[in-house]
Amino acid sequence: MTEDGPSASQYLPPTYIRVLALALIRHPSSGALFVTEYLDPARGESLHRPAGGGIEFGETAEQALRREFREEFETEIEVGERVAVLENIFVFNGRPGHEWVVLHDARFLDDAMHGPGPHPVLDAPTDLGIWRPPTGTDLPRLVPDALADLV
Repeated sequence: MTEDGPSASQYLPPTYIRVLALALIRHPSSGALFVTEYLDPARGESLHRPAGGGIEFGETAEQALRREFREEFETEIEVGERVAVLENIFVFNGRPGHEWVVLHDARFLDDAMHGPGPHPVLDAPTDLGIWRPPTGTDLPRLVPDALADLV
């Protein structure tokens, strides 16, 4: 998404399979997971997804993650091991979507990102980067759904 593009809550999945890179970033002291929180307006449901975004043609998943974190949070990350590749078929904002998600461990290079936040997503102003507690009740759904088995 670009600066003048839609926020995630206005997002409509494309009619083709999209390839994403997402980062599993754990808080060094609490173990919380850094996620983007956004709303699916068609369902009125808040969702949590590890931060990241689309992989552009000719770009590796690692390069995409570094670029996305610069664009979304003006910060740098160190990208670690690939954890999984997940297929995600879903409905968002009333429209079906299909993605392949490349999931990597990562860490922030800027300690300021370990602060409590929230951290505004610069190219989607209604969305926030937040630290999701490692356990708890009444947390928004973590997506893609297959992540629950990995975290």
